[in-house]
Amino acid sequence: MNMKRLFSLFAILFLAAVVNAQTVKVDKLPSTVDEFIEFRNNIATTPEGGATVFLIALKTYVENPELGNQFLVIAVDRGSLQAGDTYKGFSLGKSSMQLIERQMGNNKKIPNSYIQGSSPENGYSVKTPFEYKYKSNPYSGDPAKGLYKIFVFCSGADSARPITLKKNDKGLWKASNWSSVLVGIKKEPVIDDL
Repeated sequence: MNMKRLFSLFAILFLAAVVNAQTVKVDKLPSTVDEFIEFRNNIATTPEGGATVFLIALKTYVENPELGNQFLVIAVDRGSLQAGDTYKGFSLGKSSMQLIERQMGNNKKIPNSYIQGSSPENGYSVKTPFEYKYKSNPYSGDPAKGLYKIFVFCSGADSARPITLKKNDKGLWKASNWSSVLVGIKKEPVIDDL
């Protein structure tokens, strides 16, 4: 395959990925379980909405672990839960919770890196309204089958990161595999005062 044809194919694939990009805006962070459930019920009707619910739960966890833990239980697929006392008889599975604790303990700015406008250069600072940007690809699956993988843009990485969602019997999309969104992010640049 010659270079011109290869470049054309790449450009077409790139444009297809950009065309598939979707955004979800969050005007206000939920501050109670009831507000979070209402928030989830309003936006988790799409895979992108379900991913946003999970990312907001993760952001809340960093700022308020007790409340964020409850939000996480509400945001994830039942297969990721175990019996526990976090919320209505359930807790996040032990290994999933340990991964979140470890990764968020290493870098509390990971959740902000998924919000448009954040960057290593601005210390991953964000302000509302928050905007999340997603894309899919030909291998994302079929939303009609209730399982779908999307990719969330990340200012702390060179490429969008995958998150897999499952649709429950109430028609709400919940996170089922999110390990890639917990991966570390680019370090903030060191500013020399000289």
